[in-house]
Amino acid sequence: MAASGVSERDGEKIESRPLLHHGGGFQGDDEVSDNETSRVSAGGREEDVSTSNHVTEDGDQKARLPAPPGKSNPRHHVMNMVMLSVCFFFTFTAFTALQNLQASLNKEGKVCLAVLYGGLVASCFLTPPLVQRLSPKVTVALCMVVHCVFTAANYYPNEYVLVPVCGLLGLASAPLWTAQQTYLTSSAHFYAAASSSVATAKVDVTSDDAINRFNGIFFFIFQATQVAGNLISSLVLHQSRHTAGDGNTGNETACHHNDTGNSSSLAVSDSVRYTLLSVYLTCNVAGVVLCLLRLRPLATSVSQYVARDWKSTCLATLRRMLDPYMLLLIPVVTYSGMEQAYIFGEFTKHFITDCLGIGWVGYVMLLFGVLDAASSIACSKMASRLGRVPIVVTGALVNAGLIIFLLIWVRVPSLLVVFVVAALWGFVDAVWNTQLSTLFGVLFSADQEAAFANYRLWQSIGWCISFAYGGVFEMSVKLWILVSILATSTLLYLVAELQHFRQKSK
Repeated sequence: MAASGVSERDGEKIESRPLLHHGGGFQGDDEVSDNETSRVSAGGREEDVSTSNHVTEDGDQKARLPAPPGKSNPRHHVMNMVMLSVCFFFTFTAFTALQNLQASLNKEGKVCLAVLYGGLVASCFLTPPLVQRLSPKVTVALCMVVHCVFTAANYYPNEYVLVPVCGLLGLASAPLWTAQQTYLTSSAHFYAAASSSVATAKVDVTSDDAINRFNGIFFFIFQATQVAGNLISSLVLHQSRHTAGDGNTGNETACHHNDTGNSSSLAVSDSVRYTLLSVYLTCNVAGVVLCLLRLRPLATSVSQYVARDWKSTCLATLRRMLDPYMLLLIPVVTYSGMEQAYIFGEFTKHFITDCLGIGWVGYVMLLFGVLDAASSIACSKMASRLGRVPIVVTGALVNAGLIIFLLIWVRVPSLLVVFVVAALWGFVDAVWNTQLSTLFGVLFSADQEAAFANYRLWQSIGWCISFAYGGVFEMSVKLWILVSILATSTLLYLVAELQHFRQKSK
């Protein structure tokens, strides 16, 4: 293979791009194998990397992603994944807690969140070429710097400052998450290849299993941000006496609430605000420093083997949107964004702040984070044994049960009810996060950047839809919308899994 990534076959120049394995579409392409060897740079030295190229009936040549260079140790790829997770832990310890508090702390809180996820939608089409040009590591580092700016903007939450910064953060969010998934999925594939090549390996690790494990560990560490961030906010905010309730377990007759979500924010003293934000900004800076100094760039990565211009890559994102699998999965990905918007925007405001007081937001969401993190590991392990479908169906049923309960429950201040709902919703969120990410890694490993850009695009659209009607409809209408979309999207997800099973069985 030429250094330019262009090879000649039957006198015709064909541009090659890497594939882990053929993904997308219900019908597999007839492929002709043509083994080649290429060289890559790893830590300043070149090493031979064996690749396998494929030529389809329509003349497109595709190269499988190279195996790890040299005698790769599987532990190196595990450490890459762990360090990536730790970087995200520090960055999102600040962001998740501030996101939980936006609707309660700032008057423009919901507007800011809507602008943030609107910006994320806008950036999705530019994400794949950006990740490819900068590399996953550099993209992650730059986007984490924008998180520092967002935290700093909350010191003085003027709408003319906070709203534009939220838009900037939205533009940075799609590249951040696409780079994360590209780095994680590539590391998982390299780990599987390296494990299989180890002479002492007793059992071959498949790419599917590796992706499942890596996603489970990542989301376990990532969801621990709910624990750390909310614990910090709870301890700091309890210094403030400006709470809407006293936390009693049911003596009051009703919560102080406005169903449409247009109530004003609750006052917190400047000293308390500055203390809270200083802790979070320190976490943001720690995440950036660790990413720059300790996160290794991938010796071989999808980005380094893709030779596309910006226009063709954006078109690839649009084409991936029309993939048969993607069309079936768009509704469930959109719903995953809607359910997150509900728990972070509506539940924290109307069921915690209005019923128990702003000081309880951190404690309740801490429990949410604990269950989310623990369930991320548990779901990944169970999915390896039982498959994805039983896990997703269980999560969907629990989610539907929670929504129906909230529909019929008369809101009164009750610690028990609020904590139980938050805990179960943590399990549900873990199911959607781990299983959908794993499914995308399996189905679309051929074109990770475009696939995960679509994932973040439609998940962000779910957030925007939720915030768009959040200030218009009453709570019961919002919940009926959620449960209707949940039922429809779960059925389409099952169709996609059935098609995937049939294709694998051929």
